[in-house]
Amino acid sequence: MTPFILPEQQYGTTLESLLERRERVAKSEGANYGANRMFPHLANRILLELTENDRILEVDAGAGIFTRLLLSHVSSVTAIEPVPLLYRKLEEIKSSKLELHCGFVEDLPLPNTARPTGTAAEGSPLYDSAVVSFPARRGRGILALICELLPLVKNKIFLVLSDDGSVDWSSVMRAIALKGYKTEAEFVVDISALEQAQKSEQLDLGQIKRAMLLTVCTTALMEKPLCASQIVNAWGAAIRVIEVPYPAPRGAATRLIRYFKAGGDRSILIKTDQEGMHHLYGNMRTAAHRIARDQIAVRRVDNGIQLMQVPHSEVSKPPNES
Repeated sequence: MTPFILPEQQYGTTLESLLERRERVAKSEGANYGANRMFPHLANRILLELTENDRILEVDAGAGIFTRLLLSHVSSVTAIEPVPLLYRKLEEIKSSKLELHCGFVEDLPLPNTARPTGTAAEGSPLYDSAVVSFPARRGRGILALICELLPLVKNKIFLVLSDDGSVDWSSVMRAIALKGYKTEAEFVVDISALEQAQKSEQLDLGQIKRAMLLTVCTTALMEKPLCASQIVNAWGAAIRVIEVPYPAPRGAATRLIRYFKAGGDRSILIKTDQEGMHHLYGNMRTAAHRIARDQIAVRRVDNGIQLMQVPHSEVSKPPNES
């Protein structure tokens, strides 16, 4: 499959470093990889959308926790996982309904390529739906992943994203909608755990499992969807960029941090002349620590300085009643 071409990395973390982190976590959690994020209400929410005759593509399948549930509900599952350690866990699942691939979606054949199993007619989508649970990719990598899945999937793509501030799902929705596909978002909470916490009067929303479920309908709403380069531009338009003159005015770093703290933006990119980038970066880190403590992350990226909000639980444990 021809990869969805993107320009050089500008925002967020590279895929290579994310995969390295995925492998480190896999070594720590083993067969329980992903169990701390996937919860029954979330799994059932996806399974309700599928039928027993469906052919499912599962991307970033991990150690196979959700794979086993899929196999008990659908006709066949093709599971793909890029980390060899987790792939070996998938191989422990013995089922004639399961097909495994170690790699990326880009490695799968296009619909007009003959497949050994002969499960799809030439030129038609190979799978009825696709499920991506907590993908290794971030930022524009998720957009690229969805674009790779669109020609492979007949009905829907279910994308489960962490609600920890690490993924800007609203920008993903915006870009896919501009491409001409209907996208819906649903905030899914572990209802049973929430009810139990309420009964025990130990309510701490920071400990309740939750996730953002994006559903992409793969039937285009436009006769001629936007091309790849146009989608990249739509993605970039969602990032607010602030230009700072060089040399930076006195107090610019402090004013920028205060502006960002009060403005409500998820993330902004600060750009200035390369001669003043290092100095401004240092001043912004100092200002962020002094004004916002651990509420704002300041980091260098290829062409600027990125400010990101660090989410925190808004509800603390209630005081003990007398």
